[in-house]
Amino acid sequence: MRIKRRGTLLTGLLTTLALALTAPATGTASAADEPGTLAKPAFLAPFECDSVWTYSTYPDHGNVLDFVKAEGASAGAPVLASAAGTATRHNQPDGGGQYIRINHADGWTTEYMHLATYEVADGAQVAQGTVIGTVGSTGNTTGPHLHYEQELNGVHQDIELEGDVLSPYPPEYGEKFITSTNGCDGDPGDPDPPVLKDTALAYDGPATVSNGSPAPLSAKLTEKEGGAPVADREVTLTLGTDQTCKAKTDAAGKAACTIAAVAQPLTDSATVPLKATFAGDEAYKPSEDTAELKLQHVTGRAYGLSAKVPVLVLPIVIAPTPDTGEVRTADARTVAPACTQNISAVVLTADALCANVTTTTGPSTSTAKSTLTKLSLGLPGLPVVEATGITATSTSTCTASTGTTDLKLTIAGTPVTVPDIPDYAIDLGAGAKIVVNEQTRTATGLTVNALHISGLGGADVVVASSTSAAHNCA
Repeated sequence: MRIKRRGTLLTGLLTTLALALTAPATGTASAADEPGTLAKPAFLAPFECDSVWTYSTYPDHGNVLDFVKAEGASAGAPVLASAAGTATRHNQPDGGGQYIRINHADGWTTEYMHLATYEVADGAQVAQGTVIGTVGSTGNTTGPHLHYEQELNGVHQDIELEGDVLSPYPPEYGEKFITSTNGCDGDPGDPDPPVLKDTALAYDGPATVSNGSPAPLSAKLTEKEGGAPVADREVTLTLGTDQTCKAKTDAAGKAACTIAAVAQPLTDSATVPLKATFAGDEAYKPSEDTAELKLQHVTGRAYGLSAKVPVLVLPIVIAPTPDTGEVRTADARTVAPACTQNISAVVLTADALCANVTTTTGPSTSTAKSTLTKLSLGLPGLPVVEATGITATSTSTCTASTGTTDLKLTIAGTPVTVPDIPDYAIDLGAGAKIVVNEQTRTATGLTVNALHISGLGGADVVVASSTSAAHNCA
């Protein structure tokens, strides 16, 4: 936006021109006429007409000045072009933050740093008094102020504004003041609408989440053209439909926040929608990104006994009993059907059969457990197998799956010492065998059978079976 100046400026220019035309000619050229001398723009204070500002510097700051409003409330104040020229946008997150550089005629430039917003397009031609931005605190700064510089051919010059050289510069605010005459030309009219930059927002947090555990979410906000990071902007990250956290972007454009404890339903796809949103502001257009995160979950199953024994006349078939069925969940729960007190089927008897699956969250864990107090099995032509105190346990998390079997075993009345190893096989003769602590691993979990007895003719008896698994772990 251009803020016009009062008629006094035009009157002064006409008067100067008239004097120049009527002055007698002399043999002495002005400084501007001398070869190699560059005309200096008539720089005005970079603030609204009649506003009063105080300025200061500090050791090692260089030949530059910081300005704050004398009455306070500097943040958001319009910043005006000190003189006409070409304005370009820049961003230095660890230094000057968002800033405008104006290239004036004959090698002169001015810079306006720590802006909260840009108010002109990159490369725009601006007149003296054009609003180019607003005072802010972007970049490396302790509070809202305008950092201002004047350079000639890349070399800092003593700052001159409103016709006065401001050096020597005071070390503290409140010692020296300046009143701006920039834009003092009556009604400036409506401001030009700000030129908003396109942004790109990209989710870069974890690909999986787990109920009951924290979820550290993050996204990166950049300018769509060029990819420069956009700092100090709020990004909202929404997990599912009702879990949200917010964070401001850092110097690298990254916003990171944490959902304290994930609580999402388990769907058929075992995924949770994630949405990252930047609402936009006076300088940047809104943007968003979406992702489908995997929801960690567990499965499990336990049963006491299953049997298929092809005895003469009436084959024995016992479905898994008692059976939890397949348990699939992302929450904490326990599935435990009623225990079966006794099974008696000609060649086998079993007492007090129980099964349960217990799951927990934070982290996700599945534990399947099956127990029997006693088993007796006498297949035709084979020694009698008896076991007591039978327990099979399988536990799975996203880091490991483990299994154990406990029992006391006798074959033909003789106690058998069973080593604490998986898949311990005992030959019963006649093509039959027992596998104690049978363990079968998959990519996600483990099945433990306390006893697995097989024989000729298709005999197959499984005693105390427990299966657990963890899914979407990475």
